[in-house]
Amino acid sequence: MSMLSVRNVNKSFGGLQATTNLSFDVQPGEIVSVIGPNGAGKTTLFNLITGVYTPDSGAIELEGSSIVGKRPNEIVDLGIARTFQNLRLFTNLSVLDNVLIPQHHKLKVPWWQAVLRTPGYRQAEAEMHERALEKLSFFGPRLMSFRLHQPVYVLSYANRRRTEMARAMATGAKMLLLDEPSAGMNPKETTEITQIIRRMRDEGGYTILLVEHKMNLVGEISDRVIVLDYGQKIAEGSYHDVVNDPKVLEAYLGKRDEGEEETA
Repeated sequence: MSMLSVRNVNKSFGGLQATTNLSFDVQPGEIVSVIGPNGAGKTTLFNLITGVYTPDSGAIELEGSSIVGKRPNEIVDLGIARTFQNLRLFTNLSVLDNVLIPQHHKLKVPWWQAVLRTPGYRQAEAEMHERALEKLSFFGPRLMSFRLHQPVYVLSYANRRRTEMARAMATGAKMLLLDEPSAGMNPKETTEITQIIRRMRDEGGYTILLVEHKMNLVGEISDRVIVLDYGQKIAEGSYHDVVNDPKVLEAYLGKRDEGEEETA
């Protein structure tokens, strides 16, 4: 059974068709990258999967069960968490607090235990703290040590990206949707995040769907690559196959006029 199944999904905004008959599957344990020119519909796809938008038609299923029409918080509870192209963190709170916050919705203790700080609540709180540190440890000293208690606003853009990824992991998700995880990172940091994403799958057990513009990262970690253009899937397969597909080259580079001659 597929972890995620998208079938003939259509979404329009007024006269703009954002996705057209979009279909693909993501298998458990896969890393699948979605690429395409600006405006191709990549972030719209993430918004459809996570309940921000509702498809006009088509089906989206998580492990065989429909998630169409469910609210974003319900989809998180079912096991899909995401990061955003434009960061959405609580910048005045610490790194640790940002990773603790998404766990509160899973607390199974009555409100009065939180007020009285009963032993049961303190135990649940300790487990949340341990889980937050576990997820942050994926990013090593970039987020641990003295940065753990720093407010997010003092962090570099790259470390804010890492914090948002750790927060998504802390929700208890089994599938992560990463929207441009290496944005704002230099080549060294991009190499680090590439290794971390691989470890998320190999050690953390996550299934990963990501949008990314850096082709070196996509080629390094992707089991499959899906290419979108104007909301339609124009290619799917291995990285090598899709980057050499004529339709993909045309989408990125434009179509050469028939009468245009090649120059040396």
